[in-house]
Amino acid sequence: MNPESRMPFSFYTPEGLRELHRKDPNLFTELAEEAIRQACIGRTPEQTVKRQQMQWIIEGQLRKAKTPLGRMHIMENIFYSQVYGDEGQLARLMTGCTEFIRSVRGKDLSGQDKAVRLEDALQ
Repeated sequence: MNPESRMPFSFYTPEGLRELHRKDPNLFTELAEEAIRQACIGRTPEQTVKRQQMQWIIEGQLRKAKTPLGRMHIMENIFYSQVYGDEGQLARLMTGCTEFIRSVRGKDLSGQDKAVRLEDALQ
């Protein structure tokens, strides 16, 4: 492929990516790796490191797959565990909401009554 016609990974359509992978798998891989590097750049150095670590974990798990379908199943499991798992985003959201409701109702985390006025809880 002509280097002057090289577009960023995000400019390709799914069909274009499929065609690029078929015609030039090395360029496809190079563009994909660059897109991942760019996606890992955070607003702070700490955020960048955290994103890179998460990407390394994902790549390590994906290496276990023998087929593209296997990779898809691993990605699906990662997604569902991050959203619905015991430590997932949904569990964190529910915990935060439960703590807020208990504090507004005047109960501490153990469920015991705690006399708190709403104005005091919001300060």
